[in-house]
Amino acid sequence: MSEPRAARPAAEVAPADSEVPRPESEGGRPGPERMLTVDELAARTGMTVRTVRFYAAEGLLPPPLRQGRIAYYGPAHRMRLDFIRELQEFGYTLAGIERYLARIPPEATAGELAVHRALLAPWEPQRACELDLDGLQQRAGRTLDDMDLEFLAAIGIIARHGDHFRVTPSMLAVGVELLGMPVPLEVLREAAVVIQSHATAAAEGLTEVFRAGIWEPFHRGEVSGADADQLATVVARLRPIAVQGLVAAFEKAADRAVRGVPRA
Repeated sequence: MSEPRAARPAAEVAPADSEVPRPESEGGRPGPERMLTVDELAARTGMTVRTVRFYAAEGLLPPPLRQGRIAYYGPAHRMRLDFIRELQEFGYTLAGIERYLARIPPEATAGELAVHRALLAPWEPQRACELDLDGLQQRAGRTLDDMDLEFLAAIGIIARHGDHFRVTPSMLAVGVELLGMPVPLEVLREAAVVIQSHATAAAEGLTEVFRAGIWEPFHRGEVSGADADQLATVVARLRPIAVQGLVAAFEKAADRAVRGVPRA
């Protein structure tokens, strides 16, 4: 009987794709999150595989790390996908998202993306929703005729898009309350114009302050990665403080203005 053939050393056996070791991180070093296949990445982010591949083909994601014929994605890819979804919720179009992401380096850290997210997040505490006329009237709790709709649009409560209306619930409640007041709508409309013009000036001034004092130093790389997380937190906290400051300043200014109005 012939001797059994010696087994081939394991190093000479070419592993199948499914046996290729999964990389532990983008840099090949152990990390807190393991690398994911496209199916796993889609499941983690709540997107379809087709959507993930579409974003990758459009250049919105950095190239994946390949092992054999399998592509692996890391935390940076997941953060970008979460960022893309948030930008869409903020109202950005795909072209706008592409232009914005082009300015963010592929190696951006989680803290750096958090700063971008904080700077771009809407100031309104509630997200706007789109309703048809029936849905709008149901939210308003009353019938809205053409004159009511025109007034609400004129003072910025609703934005009309064809047969639908974009509105936030809190602003709609303010508009409905105004409609019920025994004040001529023209007076309310003129008051809204005054408020909007000064609000625009305040918003543009604050934006310039944030741009010069926060965004430009960050964009020039003067903020380290360790400070980026803190900077994102500071930006998020400054928003309600700025709003409260504006309200307080308006209340004081209104008191001074009323004292200057001659009594009948």
